[in-house]
Amino acid sequence: MIVEAAALVTLLSELVAEARQVNARALGVDARAAALVRGGEDLLEETKSLHVTAREIVSGGQDLDRTGQTLDGHTIELISGGQDLTAVAERLDETLAVFRVALPRLLAGLDTVDELESEVETVAETVEPLQGAAERVGRVTKRLSRTG
Repeated sequence: MIVEAAALVTLLSELVAEARQVNARALGVDARAAALVRGGEDLLEETKSLHVTAREIVSGGQDLDRTGQTLDGHTIELISGGQDLTAVAERLDETLAVFRVALPRLLAGLDTVDELESEVETVAETVEPLQGAAERVGRVTKRLSRTG
């Protein structure tokens, strides 16, 4: 029985030694688990922050999409207006071509008007002294027609 008790003590000593090793390993696992939990908590906080950023990106993307659609509408209007402007410019070019052809004739006509103005002044200067005589002849003609 003593031998068996001694064997039991030896076995219990080995069991205690193994239990201490398991306990030490458990403490290491516990420390690693605590670090893992802290890392998980940090990861959760980063995930929450990332989620907020993702929402902002989605919201900004929606704003950008609306702006893009608005700009698309304005671009269509500009293209349409540009076509109208091109048509007007082409008509103006045609009109200016006609005007360029007619301009020398118009300028020649102005020279003629200047010459006529000078001639009219000459006629006016010539007729002015005769005006008084014409009035007198008119009065004499009226008197003669009444008396006759």
